[in-house]
Amino acid sequence: MEMLTKLEELILLSVLKLGENAYGTTLYKYIKEVTGKKLSLGGVYFPLDRLTQRGYLGSYTAKATQERRGLSKRYYRLTQKGVTALNEIHRVNSILWADYTDLARRFFK
Repeated sequence: MEMLTKLEELILLSVLKLGENAYGTTLYKYIKEVTGKKLSLGGVYFPLDRLTQRGYLGSYTAKATQERRGLSKRYYRLTQKGVTALNEIHRVNSILWADYTDLARRFFK
């Protein structure tokens, strides 16, 4: 399994959650809202490009609109490789987090 950064993991999960509304700005706002962390917009776009280049995400460009002064939006979607990665991340996290409550209770007595 190729290791992903936590931000890459958050981006893949956010693309999944946002579905057809997954483009740079909405991903940025959603991750910022969920994590409560201040990110730069570029801090989301660079990993989006990496994930696309590595085959975890596909992207397409929508038609340009006047509301965006002739600029188009780039939308993202999970590829099969992205889905497989999320399944593996979930499997590993489930193992690592199993029994957390019991273990933490004993540790923090």
